[in-house]
Amino acid sequence: MADAVHPAITDLAVRAHLERLAARAGTIPSGATDAEGDDAARLSELRANPSWVRVPDDDSLESIDLEAEGLALRLYRPRAEHRGTLVFAHGGGWVAGNLDNNDALCRALAVATGTQVLSVDYRLAPEHPFPAGLDDLDRALRFAATGADGLIDPALLGVAGHSAGGNLAAALALRARDGRAPGIRCQVLLCPVLDAPDPTRPSYRAHTDDLPLTARGMQWYWGLYVPDAVGAVPVGAAPLRAPDVAGSAPAVIVAAAVDPLSDEAEEYAERLLASDVPTTFVRREGVPHLFLVFPSTPARDEVLAQIGPAVRAAFV
Repeated sequence: MADAVHPAITDLAVRAHLERLAARAGTIPSGATDAEGDDAARLSELRANPSWVRVPDDDSLESIDLEAEGLALRLYRPRAEHRGTLVFAHGGGWVAGNLDNNDALCRALAVATGTQVLSVDYRLAPEHPFPAGLDDLDRALRFAATGADGLIDPALLGVAGHSAGGNLAAALALRARDGRAPGIRCQVLLCPVLDAPDPTRPSYRAHTDDLPLTARGMQWYWGLYVPDAVGAVPVGAAPLRAPDVAGSAPAVIVAAAVDPLSDEAEEYAERLLASDVPTTFVRREGVPHLFLVFPSTPARDEVLAQIGPAVRAAFV
């Protein structure tokens, strides 16, 4: 099954993990299959067969399940000294996932950055299309800004997210910049979706098969999240289309090189830097989308170690 893995995935540990998955499933598991089919059936299968599990608490941190503003939340708190809180949105193409989706990533992020991470179980498309998930993340940020019953310092807040969650975090950062959401110190965007699918982008043209996320899969997700495909793309769904990003919170952006989304992540970082927004951009070669949520690998741990100083600096 080694041939089922995209040749551009050269990171040995990540490649070995994908080869094991391909051997079990017969193909590279993807959130959305490239085959034509009934959307409802594909969505049902995606939600019924999650690839994530909750990781037990360990000595490095504790997790606290909360409910506020009608939302289920999970707070990850490092047992060592910590400062600041990142309000976090999980991945899943806006259509799948829950608090267990990025459980391991949230734990690793909290430990690597020395921050609390408040993960949000936001509403999912297509039952709740744009902007429902974004509004839920906004509500969670507002709850954090009240102090969350004494668990959070309301003056030290940031937003973060992975994949589709990175899209929600970037959009919420723009709301905060405009004064339409509580103020934040940073935005942490991990392999984020930042624009509508664009088949003309080189990263879209290069990544069409044998990957955890393909160009066609991304188009399927987008069609469920923003169903009005013939209308103008709202900036809240595609932050890269914002006419101005000046004044945004300092950004930390991670891109996987073998990912349809890599070009837009790099372009957004360049726009922020051109607008004098402090920005740390990390592009990891030889890895695909989802590498940050695979079982602990050197790639994931090294990237989180790279971004840790920038996140900590934002909360000084």
